[in-house]
Amino acid sequence: MRHELKYIITPVQYQLLRSRLKATMHSDPYSDKNGEYFIRSIYFDTPDRSALWEKLCGVDNRRKYRIRFYNGEYSKCTLECKEKKGTRVRKTSEKLEEGKASLLLSPDRVYSDINDNGIRGLAAVICMRGLVPIVTVDYIREAYVLPLSNLRITFDKSIASGGVKDCLIYPQLMPNIMGENMVLEVKYDEFIPEHISHIVAGINPVQTSASKYVMCLEHRMKAFI
Repeated sequence: MRHELKYIITPVQYQLLRSRLKATMHSDPYSDKNGEYFIRSIYFDTPDRSALWEKLCGVDNRRKYRIRFYNGEYSKCTLECKEKKGTRVRKTSEKLEEGKASLLLSPDRVYSDINDNGIRGLAAVICMRGLVPIVTVDYIREAYVLPLSNLRITFDKSIASGGVKDCLIYPQLMPNIMGENMVLEVKYDEFIPEHISHIVAGINPVQTSASKYVMCLEHRMKAFI
């Protein structure tokens, strides 16, 4: 399992850290000419929101399930399970065949879909556990990588929250829930190289348990109060 540290940072902290990382790390090869790419995730939970409450109650061992695609290419969806134990995470990912994403997101999906439509792996787990799509999360990611310790540092910007209806096809028109602030994530295998650790510490970030799923779901829930 990899380590994952999260922070919420301001635009000033972002500019300082970004300028230093650009001089010492490589831009993610999947980024566009601006060094960014768009991510959409549709999160699943039980009808009584058990994943949400486990996070809020500080349960140490948790799993989250989501459908994810990049840069609006909804024909290339993957189904992911993110397992977390403390600050360590493991992500399992499976490609979804055409039509399977729509099936999993259907409000009419029933248990029999497992056998009738050849659903296996993570999709079968979602069906058997009765998980349903809860919220759509959008953001722009700027990522930097370093082979040493498989280090990856990302800035997640313009984080937006929305419903799940037509979430595979509608454009990015959802409200930004964090303004100009963003989520900084530092992921690595065993250690952070010392020079990178000093660079990150130089902006005095405050570590948090920031979960985009929780933040976006809470934003949705408040909107209906």
